[in-house]
Amino acid sequence: MRKFLGFFIFLSAFSVVLFLTELHHKHSIKATDIEIKKGYSIKQISRILEEKGIIRNRAVFLIYSKIKGKSLKEGYYQFEGDLSIKDVWEILYKGREKLFPFTITPGEDLIDIGKKLEKEGFLKKEIFYHYVFSRENLKKFSLEGDSFEGYFPPETYFLRKNPDIEYVVKTFLKEFKKSYEPLLRSKKLKSLSPYQIMIIASLVEKETAVAEEKPVIAGIIINRLKKGMKLQIDPTVIYALKLAGLWNGRLTKEMLKVESKYNTYVYIGLPPTPISSFSVNTLNSVLNYKKTDYLYFFTKDGKKHIFSKTYKEHLKKLKSYR
Repeated sequence: MRKFLGFFIFLSAFSVVLFLTELHHKHSIKATDIEIKKGYSIKQISRILEEKGIIRNRAVFLIYSKIKGKSLKEGYYQFEGDLSIKDVWEILYKGREKLFPFTITPGEDLIDIGKKLEKEGFLKKEIFYHYVFSRENLKKFSLEGDSFEGYFPPETYFLRKNPDIEYVVKTFLKEFKKSYEPLLRSKKLKSLSPYQIMIIASLVEKETAVAEEKPVIAGIIINRLKKGMKLQIDPTVIYALKLAGLWNGRLTKEMLKVESKYNTYVYIGLPPTPISSFSVNTLNSVLNYKKTDYLYFFTKDGKKHIFSKTYKEHLKKLKSYR
């Protein structure tokens, strides 16, 4: 009996040593991607890992999972390098997913962003539009406006594969709160609300890519607002047409009459929301706009602008460049 007990203890100890050795043993893994879907059991996960060559002993993975008694996170993972079963388990437990870059460029609007998210395989654009053009969803984050337009800064983000819409929105808003909110709260322009500043920044972003022109154009917009003049900014009409699904890439004189609160040829004042994303530099150009007597501007080459103080001067310059 004592011999049997001694052998059993030896066998148990030997099994523990084998288990721990296998648990901590590292083996080289070539870059391998797997997707753990919602609802997968530990058994399903262990089988996938073994079949893909990420782990070599499914039983050890299962035992370790039972000992830990914690659930593993769904997601898209990439395993590469020297990893043990314990390492693999920790990666799945902590949800260290493979992330993919997604870039919003200055001047892109929600429609552009939705199309790009779908094209790059992150999210269906219809799901994105349904969420970001909802005032109720905006209220969840205590944000002003009718949509999330202007709240998604131009930046390269790193997103998980097949994300849910709130994860995407929260990722974008995190950058806004970090880099934009402190500037908007600076109260440099007491005559304008933070949201009005955002709207103007989006107009400036769409009007020019020339850095030194941005404070000047911001100043012209503010001058026209003070005088109660129509802003007459083409990109607001284009945005209205995009929202209506009517934009074909070519702006005509007839389109300048389109009925929309965004049409600054028809309505005095700012459009209801921003019309695009805008960079921090553009936001700063509004907060530090250049004070001039200019009220008019046009571009002769689609890049640089010509500025005028009076309509007569504006017409004269227009004629000279045609």
